[in-house]
Amino acid sequence: MMPSPPLPGAEAAAREPWGVLVPLSLVGFLLIGAMLTSLSIYTVVMQAQFGWSATALGAGPVALLVGMSAGNLFVSPAMRRFGLPGSFAFGCALAGVAWAAAGLSATLVQFVTAMALAGLGAGMATIVPGIALLTQAFHLRRGLAIALFIGSCSLASATMPLATNLLIERIGWRATFWIVGGAALVLAPALWRFLPPAAPEASAPRSSTDAPHLSGLERGQALRLPAFWVLTLVLTLSQLCMNGVLFNIVAFLQDRGIPSSRAVTLYSLTNFMSLPGLLIGGYASDRIPARVLFPLIILAQAGGTLALVGVGMPGVWGAIVTAAFVLVWGGVAGLPAQAGSLLLRDIVGGAQFAALLGIVFTVNGFVGALAPGLTGWLRDAAGDYRDAFILFAGLLAAASVGALWCRVQPKPAISGEG
Repeated sequence: MMPSPPLPGAEAAAREPWGVLVPLSLVGFLLIGAMLTSLSIYTVVMQAQFGWSATALGAGPVALLVGMSAGNLFVSPAMRRFGLPGSFAFGCALAGVAWAAAGLSATLVQFVTAMALAGLGAGMATIVPGIALLTQAFHLRRGLAIALFIGSCSLASATMPLATNLLIERIGWRATFWIVGGAALVLAPALWRFLPPAAPEASAPRSSTDAPHLSGLERGQALRLPAFWVLTLVLTLSQLCMNGVLFNIVAFLQDRGIPSSRAVTLYSLTNFMSLPGLLIGGYASDRIPARVLFPLIILAQAGGTLALVGVGMPGVWGAIVTAAFVLVWGGVAGLPAQAGSLLLRDIVGGAQFAALLGIVFTVNGFVGALAPGLTGWLRDAAGDYRDAFILFAGLLAAASVGALWCRVQPKPAISGEG
């Protein structure tokens, strides 16, 4: 009697390459947590030392964000030229050198240039290549793997600024730049050594979205798909509205009469909720098609944004909407990128996934970088942040409807099938 074939299940899922999450998480902690989300800790001290205006100093974070957006475009060419571990190592090393060079800054031009180069390297070694790797490497638990990776970046964003602040207090901002940059340079050869030479294939059978057309569409074909551009638009609106809240929530809460310490605590708690949200979303995305889940996530983001308008109101209603904002907006904060990436893979396949994902995230990054200034302008024009947040909620509600048009293209029948 022939033995029964192994069934895809817990055993097959366990054989998927979970080990690749370790180096990817280290990259997230260093390049996202210790660089991107910790930059404001440096700039406060640098502003006091150099006497730069707040407007001038804002060029540093903008340069970092723009550099990361541009770096997304280099992911696919770097993977072809250097291989997967080489591209990660190159991006990490570039970010490390630039971050260390920022510790030598004596002028604003030097600082902004260093931030742009650090962002370029971080973009080449974090979210886009990480998602591209995990999307190809995992099949049964693809959504959970991406959620864990993004979750590690969220955890880094919650913890590394505290460590950075402690270092700056103890040894100064210049030495802290050098330590973080040096750590990135040490990590770079480890990425070269421990990341696989190509995205590993999981031993489990491929899902229906992978077969029979694993190669997928070429770049030109994908760029002619309306679904690709609708998905890009929806993700870009999501990022714009998310950044508009993220970079202005503390100021909004203070405007509403909430003390600064409580506002920061509420902000930190909201950020923390992205961790359980990502785990739940990752579990759900392995069981619910991305085309169904993605519009629901965007709609939930709209509801959470609208709830923010009522935060600070007295009484029970104020407590209810505050809890709704923390749980709903915080819970879905990391999910649009995760679910949107899965939907993009379903639409275009794997042949040019990294390049196409880089295009999507580049558009997101450039437009999303406008959000803090746009929200501030709306606040100055209306005298309150509420009008801006109501506008964002409306845009997200419309985007959730638009997401219904992000449809997977029907695949032609396999030759020989009846």
